[in-house]
Amino acid sequence: MTTPIDLKKIERKAWMSYFHDGFWDIFIGLLMLGMGFNILFDETVWYIVILWLAVLVLIVGRRLITIPRVGRVKFGPARKVKQRKVMAVGAISLLVGLVLSFIPLSVVDPPQTVVAAIAWFWIMLIFGLVAYFMDFKRLYAYGLLFAIAMALVIALDDLIPTIVFLISGGVALLIGLVVLIRFIRKYPRTAEGLPLEGGIDDNP
Repeated sequence: MTTPIDLKKIERKAWMSYFHDGFWDIFIGLLMLGMGFNILFDETVWYIVILWLAVLVLIVGRRLITIPRVGRVKFGPARKVKQRKVMAVGAISLLVGLVLSFIPLSVVDPPQTVVAAIAWFWIMLIFGLVAYFMDFKRLYAYGLLFAIAMALVIALDDLIPTIVFLISGGVALLIGLVVLIRFIRKYPRTAEGLPLEGGIDDNP
């Protein structure tokens, strides 16, 4: 009777180790640093370069560091549903962002405080949903910092949001590096590289 519970714990541990290797923290940290540099130097190229660097670090880091240590994890149905929900939230947020980008603010002419409040709420909603589906509690804090910085950009348009982005990005990057070092020490690279599979449906 206790075997299913043990298997669920094993799968949850695999999920936590696979998604909590520090690379998401590093990705978000670089993303916020890119936003800060973009505002500071008024050059979009900064954001584009750092964004591509963040994506490259996330993909290559997972391939070279995470997978050789925990294997290619095959999760059960419940975890797969969560993964699909995360992708759905990301796709919807991207779609909404694209649609809004084609609507000139002069058409509706809302007050800056209203736009800032809407931006804060939307960013918190996206980060909150992704954090919930990924069981990634630190993402709530990152979402709050990101939302505050974006709201300040819209409402104030001065040096304060730049400082918030740079400090928040630096903190997230530092946390990611610390978590990554701990992950590397906790999970030594295996010569076999065998995949870790969890073929059960868990609903924690």
